[in-house]
Amino acid sequence: MMVAVRRGRHLGIAVIVAALGLVAAMPTAPTASAATAKNVYTPVLAVLVAPNDPAPVLGTDRKYHVLYELRLSNRGPIPATLQKLDVLDADSGAVVESYDGTDLQTRVRDIGGVAASSTTIEPGGERLFMVDLAFGLSLNVPLALEHRLQLLGPKSPRATAATAVTYRVATVALDGPAPLVLVPPLRGNGWVITRGCCDISNPDRTSILPVNGGLWSPQRFSIDLMQLDDGGLFVHDDPTVLGNYTGYGADVLAVAPGKVVGVLNTLPDQVAGAPPDPTSGFESADGNSIVIDLGNGTFAFYGNLQPGSLLVNVGDHVQRRQVLATLGNSGDSSYPHLSFRLMSGSSPFGSDGLPFVFNAFSYEGQLDAVRYASEGVTANYLEDRVQNPIPVRRELPLGFAIIDFGTPGGAGAVGRT
Repeated sequence: MMVAVRRGRHLGIAVIVAALGLVAAMPTAPTASAATAKNVYTPVLAVLVAPNDPAPVLGTDRKYHVLYELRLSNRGPIPATLQKLDVLDADSGAVVESYDGTDLQTRVRDIGGVAASSTTIEPGGERLFMVDLAFGLSLNVPLALEHRLQLLGPKSPRATAATAVTYRVATVALDGPAPLVLVPPLRGNGWVITRGCCDISNPDRTSILPVNGGLWSPQRFSIDLMQLDDGGLFVHDDPTVLGNYTGYGADVLAVAPGKVVGVLNTLPDQVAGAPPDPTSGFESADGNSIVIDLGNGTFAFYGNLQPGSLLVNVGDHVQRRQVLATLGNSGDSSYPHLSFRLMSGSSPFGSDGLPFVFNAFSYEGQLDAVRYASEGVTANYLEDRVQNPIPVRRELPLGFAIIDFGTPGGAGAVGRT
């Protein structure tokens, strides 16, 4: 039986209890600040992109992370320029986080998630705003958030010149589906989260897709995993040979019991180091894949699998830690890795990315992200690993964390343990 978690309100950690409801986000009524003595003109509106309210998840940095996206729309008669966005505790009004300057600009995205050229929104136009919050204690996570916008824009429906405008909008309750506790999808040590929470430069984080009539953030908590050997190498010898990669061919495991509802097993492995094919369709981006219904409206996705390695079919029921396939390099993939995420629906792209934690693993260090960006997979990262791995329970491995998932297994390259 799967166990979900609901956030507790005491020092340090979340209390684990049962419950996994998916609640559709409905437009909220105006807050007291916007509906007291007089009406407030709010030319730029803000609503959650996701159909689910967010919930905090504990990361390997020992902080509670809250991720969501706002959809900003200018309903005024002239352009509106966002100058500052404050995230507030909806109850106390205290500032939780402020975004301005370069940080503000970085988080304003066009409706598809591509970086916007400026913070100005034309009349009738829309932008996205990426919010990533971190709290040191679960006790510090507010029950709900509100957003204060500072604009240069219209002060009334007939304004012809921009003036300074400040107001509060978009109450967001932090009572969404709590992180599901899963077993790891891989075995062995040296697994690096080459893409993951909570890096705004991660293209998976900012990929917002219009699919099946809705706007979705399916990869909000997605992780990509590549493996180092005990000597600190992703690849031995010729980096164009897939079999030389430490993690290639590793067993991919079921993270929880469930029913297989989707498989794709027709795509070839890509040549190692080759750039993604720009002509490929978005449905093939994650390569050969498996979708498993875990129940209660939650689905697990495994991507970039080795062609011909899938051991399950649609309709099969799987057990926890059952071998599903092997890690490959199919889809828009330059190097062998596993893409894993939890979703609110069976569609890998028309669903909302949900938070999750792994029940137990060891933290082995942190890859030097700057060095990885410049030197890539051929560098040696042995010095980034700690001598004494730290046991961890019920946490989400964050970007560039090095993880030991325990018991060895699979058919990876020489040197994998």
